[in-house]
Amino acid sequence: MSKRLIAAILSLLLTLSLAACQKGGGKVNIPTTMTGTEDFQKSLHQSDEMSFVETDTGYYVVYGLLYYIEKATMKVTILCAKPDCDHTDPEICNAITLADYLLSGGDKIYYVNTVFSNGESEKLIQSVKPDATDRETVQELMFNEASNSQSSYDQAIYHRGYVYYVSDDILYRVALGGEKNSAEEIWSPENAGSAQSHGGQIDIDPNGIHYTLWADGDNLYFMANVQTSDGTYKDVLFQCGLDGSDVKQVWVTPGADQVGEWEETGVSVSQWYITNGYIYFYLSGGDMWRTELSTGKTEKLADTHEQTQYGSAIFSDDYMCLLNDYPIAFYGDPTPVPGGMFRSYGDTIFVYGLDGSLVKEISLKNLYDDPNAMAEMHLLCCTGTDIFFLTTGRTPVSGSGMVSATAKQGDINLCHADIETGEAEVIYNLRKGQ
Repeated sequence: MSKRLIAAILSLLLTLSLAACQKGGGKVNIPTTMTGTEDFQKSLHQSDEMSFVETDTGYYVVYGLLYYIEKATMKVTILCAKPDCDHTDPEICNAITLADYLLSGGDKIYYVNTVFSNGESEKLIQSVKPDATDRETVQELMFNEASNSQSSYDQAIYHRGYVYYVSDDILYRVALGGEKNSAEEIWSPENAGSAQSHGGQIDIDPNGIHYTLWADGDNLYFMANVQTSDGTYKDVLFQCGLDGSDVKQVWVTPGADQVGEWEETGVSVSQWYITNGYIYFYLSGGDMWRTELSTGKTEKLADTHEQTQYGSAIFSDDYMCLLNDYPIAFYGDPTPVPGGMFRSYGDTIFVYGLDGSLVKEISLKNLYDDPNAMAEMHLLCCTGTDIFFLTTGRTPVSGSGMVSATAKQGDINLCHADIETGEAEVIYNLRKGQ
């Protein structure tokens, strides 16, 4: 679990009866105030599928609606106190949150919402109380998603009182609750590039930086996919102070001559994670590695290619979790296709310590009983001993098995695996609301 600045006083708990909105009925304890951290919750920043915020007693999750997961029971609650609400009318249901992602910080839940006007879009930081009531707009960001900048699609992060975000290729920070015009420029490429479409594929101009933001202690990081001196595009990691001072390049995707072959050799890594001055990374079809950012020394941690031909991974401050799935293009086609339409067939999560030692093997085979409930799988995050992942069922239409054009989407399940017990289960059906 990420190191956190824990509030001195735990929150008072308000017991709300929301039997129509929660898994299994009964009562769930919803905090009346937020507790947790002012630091970037990096362990929860592992997937674009769902957005999490952690508190001492549970997790907030957004997926069209705002949910609360109680840690002690893993019960999932839709945060709506309206009796008999069907959660379809935003004027009535306070759980409807069409947000891009959640931000930790303060005594409320903060999230970034998109509002379109006159062909352009605005990014607004809005907030709600921990029970999802009293929604309000906190501030506006300089953010135009309708521009030609691909970087406008990246997520903001919150760290130590500031929101860091990208607008039109420029990296900014602004104090949470501050005015739009008070945003400070952290870094900007010399020439803001543009995205160009060639044959249906999006190519990023070398100067049009696509950022992924990160924070670890006193340092801010941004990963940018740029054209390197040999003409190839690679992920390059930059580091600077939290105020944007002393920007320097500290890492670049290693080549096959350094780490051997893998699924997309020399182009990008499947997943990476920064903590305590190291970048940990997984090479799909390869192994788990880490690089000390101050020295550039790279070392292999685990021979994970022995466990899976492809695979996807997530990290935390304690664990490296590997799912033995692979990309496929057709429903039921056992032949892996790199860059396929979705990832599937993963039946085991291998959990390693940060030293590369194997801690646990978690079987997921019991989740495959119903194809309508399980066809594709996405790892979401790992925090403490909790692993969350999303599964989606696919039912092929008669006459063809091609998923993208003819398959009917089945159940969408939020699942949980416990590293200590090795048990995995569906905790909530997001499509059925139970």
